[in-house]
Amino acid sequence: MTGMEAAILSAVVSPIAKKVFELVSSLIAGKFHLHQGVEEDIRDLSSQLTAILAVLEHAEELQLDSPPIRDWLGKLKEVLFDAEDLLESFQTEALLWQRQQQARNVHPPFSASQLFMKLNVAQEIKKVLLRLEKIGREKQNFQLDAHAIDSGASSTRPSVSRNTGFIVAESDVVGRDDDKDRMINLLLSEESDRQGHVSVAPIIGMGGIGKTTLSQLVYNDDRVKSHFEFRMWVCVTDVFNYTKVLKDMIEYHTEIKYNDISSLSNVQLESRLLEFLKGKPYLLILDDVWPESFDWSDLQKLLKHGGKGSRVVVTSRSSHVANLMGTLPPHFLELLPEDQCQFLFEKIAFGPGGAKRTEETEEIGKDIVRKCKGLPLAIKVMASLLRGIDGARKWRNIQKHEIWEAEKHSDARKPQILPALSLSYNHLPAHLKRCFAYTCIYPKAYVFHKMDLIKVWKAASFILPRGQYSIEDIGEEYFDELLRRSFFQLSKVDNQETFRMHDLLHNLAESVSGPYCYQIKDNDPCNFYEKARHISLLCSAAEQPIMGIMEKSQKLRTLLSPSDHQKNFGQALDSIFQSLKYIRILDLSSSIMLELPESVGELKLLHYLDLSKTEIRRLPNSVCNLINLETLKLLSCLWLFELPKDLGKLTNLQHLELDDIFWYKLRTLPPGIGSITGLQNLHAFPVSREAGKGINELKGMLHLKGALHIKELENAANAGEANLKDKEDLVKVVFEWSNNRNGSPENAALDENIIEDLQPHPDIKEIQVIHYQGARFPAWIRDGQVKNLTSLTLNHCINCRVLSIGQLSRLQSLSLKGNLELEEWIDAPYHFLHRLKISNCPKLRDTPKIFLNLGAMKIKKCNSLKALPLIPSVMFLKLMHNLVLEDFNEHTPSFIKLLELKVIDCPKLPCLPEVFAPQKLEVSGCPLLTKLPTPEFSQRLQHLAIDACDDPTLVRAIPDTGSLYSLVISNISNLTSFPKWPHLPGLKTLYISRCNDLTSLSDETAASVPFEGMTSLELLSVRGCPNLVRFPDKELPATLKCLIISSNSGLTSLGPEEAFQNLTSLTDVNIENCPELHSLPAEGFSASLRHLLIEGCPELIKECQNVSGADCPKIQGIPDLEIEPLQVLASQNPQNPPAAWYHCLICCKGTRTIEDQA
Repeated sequence: MTGMEAAILSAVVSPIAKKVFELVSSLIAGKFHLHQGVEEDIRDLSSQLTAILAVLEHAEELQLDSPPIRDWLGKLKEVLFDAEDLLESFQTEALLWQRQQQARNVHPPFSASQLFMKLNVAQEIKKVLLRLEKIGREKQNFQLDAHAIDSGASSTRPSVSRNTGFIVAESDVVGRDDDKDRMINLLLSEESDRQGHVSVAPIIGMGGIGKTTLSQLVYNDDRVKSHFEFRMWVCVTDVFNYTKVLKDMIEYHTEIKYNDISSLSNVQLESRLLEFLKGKPYLLILDDVWPESFDWSDLQKLLKHGGKGSRVVVTSRSSHVANLMGTLPPHFLELLPEDQCQFLFEKIAFGPGGAKRTEETEEIGKDIVRKCKGLPLAIKVMASLLRGIDGARKWRNIQKHEIWEAEKHSDARKPQILPALSLSYNHLPAHLKRCFAYTCIYPKAYVFHKMDLIKVWKAASFILPRGQYSIEDIGEEYFDELLRRSFFQLSKVDNQETFRMHDLLHNLAESVSGPYCYQIKDNDPCNFYEKARHISLLCSAAEQPIMGIMEKSQKLRTLLSPSDHQKNFGQALDSIFQSLKYIRILDLSSSIMLELPESVGELKLLHYLDLSKTEIRRLPNSVCNLINLETLKLLSCLWLFELPKDLGKLTNLQHLELDDIFWYKLRTLPPGIGSITGLQNLHAFPVSREAGKGINELKGMLHLKGALHIKELENAANAGEANLKDKEDLVKVVFEWSNNRNGSPENAALDENIIEDLQPHPDIKEIQVIHYQGARFPAWIRDGQVKNLTSLTLNHCINCRVLSIGQLSRLQSLSLKGNLELEEWIDAPYHFLHRLKISNCPKLRDTPKIFLNLGAMKIKKCNSLKALPLIPSVMFLKLMHNLVLEDFNEHTPSFIKLLELKVIDCPKLPCLPEVFAPQKLEVSGCPLLTKLPTPEFSQRLQHLAIDACDDPTLVRAIPDTGSLYSLVISNISNLTSFPKWPHLPGLKTLYISRCNDLTSLSDETAASVPFEGMTSLELLSVRGCPNLVRFPDKELPATLKCLIISSNSGLTSLGPEEAFQNLTSLTDVNIENCPELHSLPAEGFSASLRHLLIEGCPELIKECQNVSGADCPKIQGIPDLEIEPLQVLASQNPQNPPAAWYHCLICCKGTRTIEDQA
């Protein structure tokens, strides 16, 4: 057996032994009043474990070179697993027994003897003891050194004693700048367009060479972000799933989640996706494609409907993918040059906090870099290992390790495992080896969040307690250490931080997990071992595999369902709950189920239950028997409206995960929820006067984190019992009273007392107060006792007249809404205030005089406010429906930092600021405004909207500027024509709407062409102009790509005969609701037109359907044609109507669909 194979088969036993030792110690220390014989067996068990633990560290080190020791450790592991199951089962039954005794008011001391007899525990302990004694005798055959016992989470071999953190970020990527630039140039080049085909750019390279890293660099580049309207990233992996790819693409640029689309067919998913992609330029990354399973045809048809310039980037190890998909030359990613490899290695290994650089370690490092053969992954893993090891001798041991030679003799039929990865794994502490190996039950390229994985590790008892540290904090240390050692990869896409494991490391995890972890895939014969303790279902048909599990692996501890396949367990769920009595982690997410069998309460050792993305209506109350449950996930359970009545019995529950919509709908919580003192997330607490539902339930819940929304506070008698002051992990608190109360003095006095008693911890960051009827805010706000508060919201506090918050020195965001009596705001310096919103405060006369650092302000419906404060740093300003506002503040020297200004319905505002150069300006309903920024201050103006003006003065004041990108002109009275359009060479989009008096977009007396200065115009929309008879009057810009003509009831002509012939860039035309329009232009459209929609134009539609008419030939060659009203093909299922884009296309050639054309 090679060194690599030995490393792979090595057993990790010490963490399990320590856990069992703790269980035995707990049993001895507990007041269980055991029979003498049983107590002696338990003490003998403790002695055996003590002796084994003393030599275990040495045995785990020697097993790499000693098959007998490795076999001995394997047998020991099996005994320890059984002992752990037995002792945890007894602990649980003992706790349930105690609860039953307390419920019956039975007070004599607890005796476990009867329970031992009932559960046959004494005999089982005897069996375990005999097996352990035999293993203890066998250890005498080995020369094992005894060490002091450490039952904590210490390393089983010398560990890193300092923070050796180095996490590779995009800015630290080495040697790929040229590759990145070449890929970006290829994607942005118009020469890469392929008429009628999807432009696909393959990146080809061996595993670990950095294909995904390069793709991320390209994807996150600012040039790429600005060029593509939509960007999507999909991990494909070795098993291609077309449905999952569609769902991932939909999720990427919408807020639609998997559960919202999980039941849709592929045709419906395609329909949803095309609503977003059609005609728009997109970038799609298909990461890690394997040609053996990849069917490109259906996806290719779909992607053809994107806009011009769309691109697909495919990463793969196989050049066959380039032949299969590539329309652009493949980019072959080469191994890193030796100098770049050395630079990357030294940056990590000798970087800040790393190993000490000496002449000898430098030379050793160069040799190790050569052994990594130019693979960035191998170099990062080795450098991450060596940065935590000081001394040339230890470095040399790694340099000379036999595992480097083992690669030459590896079996080509087995998954590739790099020597560098195996070496790094060998140097992991035992507790990290166990956590890493477990991750192999997730599919390759699985994207996970840190805390989700830590919760699973915790439920599996992989995280060993240490002192006063919380298990989550220790779990984060574990995770961060694996990340530092490059076993996990940080993945940042669109600023979303997730993690994944490289598939080469996934191969390693599969190998080192041995028989204990297994994945069941579709068409899998389920050849897992009886020793299997952790299984994941990556298949859609789950009932048959479950039967195999119950038959062969009744000691299962984990059943995960990490894929988004909808799984149907059929009638197997009840059998699972009856059979798998040692299971700790059960993931039934994305299962087809409406209810959970009552027998779920039999899973007494269950720590983690995930029912997310199911249509479950209610949880059986038997769930509350799961007294070991720590995590209950119910995300995206849209039909779940309440929690089981005895939820308070789950005293070990720490994570109750539900969507915001559930908490919003929640009317009441089960009684006694305050018994769950370790709960970390309770997003809403409706206060009731019923027993067990009062605010005092919050008293002992000191571990709450994140946000807490306390509702119906009028019921909060003795509000101080909520003990918010001691909840130091809360970040946000919302105090809300019901909004249907009368405004009596009694309510005002009661509210003041309640909020005074609800003082939160001084470190709270965000507070919201809603529907409060007190006449003043609490002293802890006025006096600044919440000293670290950064965000304050005061909504509908209807009786407060004075606002005094000057002591909140770190306040960054303030929102005031519906405070109807608020008159005075006490002046004070607000040095950190950056965002201010004031809405519907009709009596507020003044604000503080100056906000030096305010960056964003919105003032709405403040009808006593005549002037703005001094806001020299403001960048975003919205003024809406302020009837008496007269002044921007004459003392403000300039608004030169102002980027966006929106002024709506401010009838007394006479002018815009004198000095300001906005990027975005919107003006509506301000009759006194007659001027816009002069050309001098318009050179960064990108978007301009003018609306609801009684005369066209502002329209005529539009300045010449090359920066303007978008222009909106709407609802302008007395505008009949445009005598002279401004010079706008950068304008891309022009919207003209609801100009009732408009008869022409040009002036017949003007010599110039109407759009002559708009040399970049791509989209023109003319809507709701009833007096517009003819459009266009003259020539349109040749750059035009999309034209929308809608709801122009008087329109009779589409301009001159040749109006559209010269528009060689035009791809999309929409003509809607123009009832007087009878015909298309005499010479039809340019050959570039790809899509034509005609809807609500009865006469025109009639002409287009007339095969012998003049208009029918004009539209024959248009690929994507939609003519309404919609007619449904007989072949389509009437119970499954097509989506908006899936039209029956009526033209002179007959009826076609988009699929026919693809």
